[in-house]
Amino acid sequence: MEKYIHRLSFIITFVLVYIAAGYIYLSYKGFVYQEGSFELVKPANAAVSDEKISAAAQSFATPIDSNIALNFEAQNVVGSKDAPLTIYEFSSFGCPHCADFHLNVLPKLSEQYFDTNKVRLVFIAFPLDRRSMQAAMLEHCLNPFDRPDFVNLIFSKQREWALARKAEVPFAAYAQNFGLKEQDFKACLKNDTLAKEIMFSRQEAIDKLKIEGTPAFLISDAYKNEIIYGVSSFKDFKQYLDERISLLEQAKKTSSDEQ
Repeated sequence: MEKYIHRLSFIITFVLVYIAAGYIYLSYKGFVYQEGSFELVKPANAAVSDEKISAAAQSFATPIDSNIALNFEAQNVVGSKDAPLTIYEFSSFGCPHCADFHLNVLPKLSEQYFDTNKVRLVFIAFPLDRRSMQAAMLEHCLNPFDRPDFVNLIFSKQREWALARKAEVPFAAYAQNFGLKEQDFKACLKNDTLAKEIMFSRQEAIDKLKIEGTPAFLISDAYKNEIIYGVSSFKDFKQYLDERISLLEQAKKTSSDEQ
């Protein structure tokens, strides 16, 4: 009898240790157990690999394979679809650096590049925590014309909703300002299909572009794709865009001369 009790105790201990280890691992990865399932809740600005740091140190932008197939939907766009250069911004609503880019750098870029049809911006939600995920879902549930303004509002109110006891309260007020009724607000945050779509784009950015933190920018034109990891000053971003636009103009002139 003692033999069986000892064996049973061993099995129970093993199971408990296994569950505890799994919980610790998932918590480390940014998940916690809530209402019967694990949810992404931890702000996880992942460390960038040594190789990526080395590449970024060598150049302001990191070239990537131009043959990579990307499937990011252009649902939140600033600028003309005919602009020769496109910036795909991967951003988390809870990220202070992302907020700084939108509130301080983006308006200057807009005046010089988006309003003049030289560049367009495509916003791609890259949530790093549960509240940022909720904000990203609400952005997708709004009228496409309202999304850029909603993004700016969320970033400008970042401290308010980040410190709120329940983020749903300020989020509901923000969404209502853009015409989203209470029942639609609740339905949006329970839309599993939408959540999966956002997480699919996030995972594609991780797998194909090696994006691990925010903000990050994919700069794309007809000739090449490059990635900028992290936020930069307006001066550096401007210099980079001017160089890319200049190269495009030269390529266009060369093509015209050859014809």
